[in-house]
Amino acid sequence: MMTCGASVIWVVLVLLGSAADPVLGYRILGINTSPSRSHVIVQDALMKELARRGHHVTMVSPYKESEQVPNYRKITMPHVIGTWGKDFTASMLSNNNVRFGMIKSIPMLLQLSASSINETVRSAEVQDLLREPEGYDVLITGLMTDAVLGLATDLGCPTIVICPNAPMAVVNSMVGNPTPLSLIPNMMLGLSSPMSFWQRVLNVFGWVGEETMTLAWKYYQRAAYNDLFPADRYPSYESVRRNVSLVFLNHHFSKGVPRPYVPAMIEVGGLQIKDKPSPLPTDVRQFIEEAEHGVILFSLGTNLLSSSMPPEKLDAILGTFRALKQRVIWKWNSQDMPRKPDNVMLREWLPQDDILAHPNVRLFIMHGGLGGIAEALFHAVPLVGIPMFGDQPGNLEKVEQEGWVRVVQYAELTEQTLSAAVREVLENGQYRENVRRLSQLFRDRPQSAMDTAVYWTEYVIRHRGAPHLRYPGVDMNFWQRASLDVIAFLAVTGYALCKLISLVWRICCRGRGKSKLKKH
Repeated sequence: MMTCGASVIWVVLVLLGSAADPVLGYRILGINTSPSRSHVIVQDALMKELARRGHHVTMVSPYKESEQVPNYRKITMPHVIGTWGKDFTASMLSNNNVRFGMIKSIPMLLQLSASSINETVRSAEVQDLLREPEGYDVLITGLMTDAVLGLATDLGCPTIVICPNAPMAVVNSMVGNPTPLSLIPNMMLGLSSPMSFWQRVLNVFGWVGEETMTLAWKYYQRAAYNDLFPADRYPSYESVRRNVSLVFLNHHFSKGVPRPYVPAMIEVGGLQIKDKPSPLPTDVRQFIEEAEHGVILFSLGTNLLSSSMPPEKLDAILGTFRALKQRVIWKWNSQDMPRKPDNVMLREWLPQDDILAHPNVRLFIMHGGLGGIAEALFHAVPLVGIPMFGDQPGNLEKVEQEGWVRVVQYAELTEQTLSAAVREVLENGQYRENVRRLSQLFRDRPQSAMDTAVYWTEYVIRHRGAPHLRYPGVDMNFWQRASLDVIAFLAVTGYALCKLISLVWRICCRGRGKSKLKKH
């Protein structure tokens, strides 16, 4: 029988043994060269949390990171995206038809995303990482960085992809995730669910457009991959895409249409949202807390530079803010602003999630990005939306159906339209009531988005890529997954069998006819 002292020693040894893995930690490499900083923010949030939990994390991206986290090494390469933000802003804000402006920008965006990967992987900094003797246990990357997956061959580790929005065709194809056309509206169209007959017709055209976009996407990424990873030494581009162990989606079923997922696709909507907000900068905190009538947050996201806005649009926004009794915090990318109202604070970079968490924030004026929508939903802040490009119009149409946003189209943005929208959301309590109700749905989960992502990251490492999660459909083409080849085979076989039976019947009938004629 064990003595009391021996029992204590045994318990201590067990606890130390169980804590051994977290203390030693895994070595995790993250690379994300997306021109869109909002994409990188989502991955950065996971990488920093993995470091906080004892893993040794290295993150490579074009964007600086001010937060210092133990075990977190950041390698910043801003030159790989050059003047992307300025060029993209000029293209978008100068065109009232922002959807058309986005379509024109797609080739530039795809080409830049591929060239930034090429330059990043060839850099001395990344090459030094690859030569580190300790190696890495997993490679984590993001959207628009498919070509970097070839590094997993050199590292001998599994790969994880973080998608900053709902699954698209280019992401679904990595793990063979099904997307029934009759049930899942295309994310760019903003269709309701269930769809009517004509909406399903429109959805087919949306699917064709998305597949076309996917082909262009893969064309640029494949070119970068083949340049970096020669075919005589590395598996093909399509092969490494289909060998992704896991995809994290920054999406939640309460914010979209419920859809089927294969085991290798995990929803972690709101991954960048902190359970406990970080302290705000002193001047920002005082500006918010001293606002008698509350505060409005205004941001057009990480890709658009507000200072490049056409004068007539800027005047409309300034006129609206000048007439408000609320204070406004504006994400503004330059040092000054002409005719700035006294109730407006300008900041080049803002802790958006932490600001939205403050109870004195009354309204968020934004462009419709999924990250901002998720943060506003989590903190129950109603919206005024100005959709600009990509999935933003569809995102805001969905929120409009839920009743907690007033949408102002960019082409129709005037002082009158914007002022009316702001007053409507501030004065009509139904908007805040709706977002509070939906916020409860968004928050109600068995574990937080971050805990979910950390668990599955460690799961993939523990089980060496977790090949048992791999869905067989990932190796099939569209015809095979839909059994169209089987249906075609059965149709041809059935047709041939019917013709054969018909032929035999005619021959038999002729034989009987001749027999009767002879008897006669």
